[in-house]
Amino acid sequence: MPGLTEPTCLAANLLSFSQLPQSTPNAPDPMPIPAGFEPTRVVTCDGDWDAGVVNHTVTWVEEHRTGNLEAVLAGYALPSEPRDQQTCTVDQRAPPIVWLVDDSNMGMRAPELPTGECGAYKWDAITAIHDLPVTERIVHQIPVAPEVEARWEQ
Repeated sequence: MPGLTEPTCLAANLLSFSQLPQSTPNAPDPMPIPAGFEPTRVVTCDGDWDAGVVNHTVTWVEEHRTGNLEAVLAGYALPSEPRDQQTCTVDQRAPPIVWLVDDSNMGMRAPELPTGECGAYKWDAITAIHDLPVTERIVHQIPVAPEVEARWEQ
Protein backbone atom coordinates (compact mmCIF):
# COMPACT_ATOMS: atom_id res chain seq x y z
CA MET A 1 0.00 0.00 0.00
CA PRO A 2 1.51 3.39 -0.95
CA GLY A 3 2.43 5.83 1.79
CA LEU A 4 3.42 3.19 4.32
CA THR A 5 6.85 3.13 5.93
CA GLU A 6 8.69 1.27 8.66
CA PRO A 7 7.56 2.60 12.05
CA THR A 8 10.13 4.45 14.13
CA CYS A 9 10.15 6.50 17.31
CA LEU A 10 13.51 8.03 16.43
CA ALA A 11 12.60 10.16 13.40
CA ALA A 12 13.92 13.72 13.53
CA ASN A 13 10.48 15.37 13.62
CA LEU A 14 9.33 13.07 16.44
CA LEU A 15 12.32 14.13 18.53
CA SER A 16 11.95 17.87 17.87
CA PHE A 17 11.12 18.37 21.57
CA SER A 18 14.86 17.92 22.25
CA GLN A 19 15.67 21.11 20.32
CA LEU A 20 18.86 19.42 19.12
CA PRO A 21 19.67 18.56 15.48
CA GLN A 22 18.77 14.99 14.58
CA SER A 23 20.51 12.87 11.96
CA THR A 24 17.50 10.68 11.16
CA PRO A 25 14.94 11.42 8.44
CA ASN A 26 11.48 12.72 9.32
CA ALA A 27 8.54 10.38 9.80
CA PRO A 28 5.49 10.99 7.62
CA ASP A 29 2.71 13.14 9.02
CA PRO A 30 -0.36 11.52 10.56
CA MET A 31 -2.90 10.57 7.92
CA PRO A 32 -6.41 9.18 7.63
CA ILE A 33 -6.53 5.39 7.79
CA PRO A 34 -6.86 4.23 4.17
CA ALA A 35 -9.54 1.77 3.14
CA GLY A 36 -8.07 -1.70 2.85
CA PHE A 37 -5.25 -1.07 5.34
CA GLU A 38 -5.38 -3.81 7.98
CA PRO A 39 -3.12 -3.04 10.93
CA THR A 40 -2.29 -5.95 13.22
CA ARG A 41 -0.16 -4.17 15.77
CA VAL A 42 0.54 -0.74 17.21
CA VAL A 43 3.77 1.09 18.06
CA THR A 44 3.54 4.05 20.43
CA CYS A 45 6.19 6.66 21.19
CA ASP A 46 5.84 8.76 24.33
CA GLY A 47 8.02 10.61 26.77
CA ASP A 48 8.29 9.64 30.41
CA TRP A 49 8.01 13.32 31.25
CA ASP A 50 7.54 12.70 34.98
CA ALA A 51 11.08 11.28 35.12
CA GLY A 52 12.48 14.69 34.14
CA VAL A 53 15.97 15.21 32.77
CA VAL A 54 18.74 12.88 33.92
CA ASN A 55 22.31 13.32 32.66
CA HIS A 56 21.06 15.80 30.02
CA THR A 57 18.62 13.24 28.55
CA VAL A 58 14.91 12.46 28.76
CA THR A 59 13.33 9.03 28.63
CA TRP A 60 11.48 8.28 25.37
CA VAL A 61 9.51 5.03 25.50
CA GLU A 62 8.66 2.90 22.45
CA GLU A 63 6.03 0.20 23.02
CA HIS A 64 4.86 -2.48 20.60
CA ARG A 65 1.42 -4.02 21.15
CA THR A 66 -0.44 -6.73 19.30
CA GLY A 67 -4.03 -7.89 19.43
CA ASN A 68 -7.48 -7.13 18.09
CA LEU A 69 -7.40 -3.53 16.86
CA GLU A 70 -11.14 -3.11 16.23
CA ALA A 71 -11.62 -0.87 19.29
CA VAL A 72 -8.51 1.15 18.35
CA LEU A 73 -9.79 1.78 14.83
CA ALA A 74 -13.27 2.57 16.15
CA GLY A 75 -11.74 5.16 18.49
CA TYR A 76 -10.01 6.91 15.60
CA ALA A 77 -13.25 6.77 13.57
CA LEU A 78 -15.24 8.75 16.13
CA PRO A 79 -16.36 12.14 14.81
CA SER A 80 -14.89 15.35 16.17
CA GLU A 81 -17.43 17.81 17.48
CA PRO A 82 -17.49 21.43 16.30
CA ARG A 83 -15.32 23.48 18.62
CA ASP A 84 -16.98 26.12 20.77
CA GLN A 85 -14.05 28.39 21.59
CA GLN A 86 -16.07 31.00 23.41
CA THR A 87 -17.36 28.92 26.31
CA CYS A 88 -14.57 26.54 27.25
CA THR A 89 -10.88 25.79 27.25
CA VAL A 90 -8.98 22.57 27.88
CA ASP A 91 -5.65 21.86 29.51
CA GLN A 92 -4.61 18.35 28.53
CA ARG A 93 -1.50 16.33 27.91
CA ALA A 94 -0.48 15.44 24.39
CA PRO A 95 -1.37 11.92 23.28
CA PRO A 96 1.41 9.51 22.34
CA ILE A 97 2.60 9.20 18.77
CA VAL A 98 0.87 6.16 17.32
CA TRP A 99 1.89 3.96 14.41
CA LEU A 100 -0.56 1.44 12.99
CA VAL A 101 1.44 -1.44 11.52
CA ASP A 102 0.45 -4.31 9.21
CA ASP A 103 1.78 -7.87 8.91
CA SER A 104 4.55 -6.76 6.52
CA ASN A 105 5.92 -4.41 9.25
CA MET A 106 4.90 -1.36 7.26
CA GLY A 107 2.95 1.34 9.00
CA MET A 108 1.40 4.75 9.02
CA ARG A 109 1.12 7.38 11.69
CA ALA A 110 -2.40 7.28 13.01
CA PRO A 111 -4.61 10.32 12.44
CA GLU A 112 -5.04 12.95 15.13
CA LEU A 113 -7.44 11.92 17.87
CA PRO A 114 -11.00 13.16 17.45
CA THR A 115 -12.01 15.96 19.81
CA GLY A 116 -15.05 17.07 21.77
CA GLU A 117 -16.66 20.50 21.58
CA CYS A 118 -14.09 22.10 23.89
CA GLY A 119 -11.20 20.59 21.95
CA ALA A 120 -10.53 17.85 24.50
CA TYR A 121 -9.25 14.65 22.95
CA LYS A 122 -11.52 11.64 22.81
CA TRP A 123 -9.16 9.07 24.34
CA ASP A 124 -11.07 5.94 23.19
CA ALA A 125 -8.36 4.87 20.72
CA ILE A 126 -5.54 5.40 23.23
CA THR A 127 -7.46 3.56 25.95
CA ALA A 128 -7.99 0.65 23.54
CA ILE A 129 -4.26 0.67 22.70
CA HIS A 130 -3.35 0.56 26.40
CA ASP A 131 -5.68 -2.45 26.79
CA LEU A 132 -3.54 -4.43 24.29
CA PRO A 133 -0.65 -6.52 25.64
CA VAL A 134 2.84 -5.05 25.30
CA THR A 135 5.05 -7.35 23.23
CA GLU A 136 8.18 -5.17 23.29
CA ARG A 137 9.24 -2.09 25.26
CA ILE A 138 12.31 -0.10 24.27
CA VAL A 139 13.55 2.80 26.40
CA HIS A 140 15.56 5.45 24.56
CA GLN A 141 17.55 8.18 26.31
CA ILE A 142 17.26 11.31 24.16
CA PRO A 143 19.75 14.16 24.71
CA VAL A 144 18.09 17.55 25.13
CA ALA A 145 19.30 21.10 24.62
CA PRO A 146 20.25 23.10 27.74
CA GLU A 147 17.20 25.35 27.33
CA VAL A 148 14.92 22.29 27.33
CA GLU A 149 16.64 20.95 30.43
CA ALA A 150 16.23 24.34 32.13
CA ARG A 151 12.42 24.14 31.73
CA TRP A 152 12.35 20.99 33.88
CA GLU A 153 14.41 22.66 36.59
CA GLN A 154 12.00 25.59 37.07
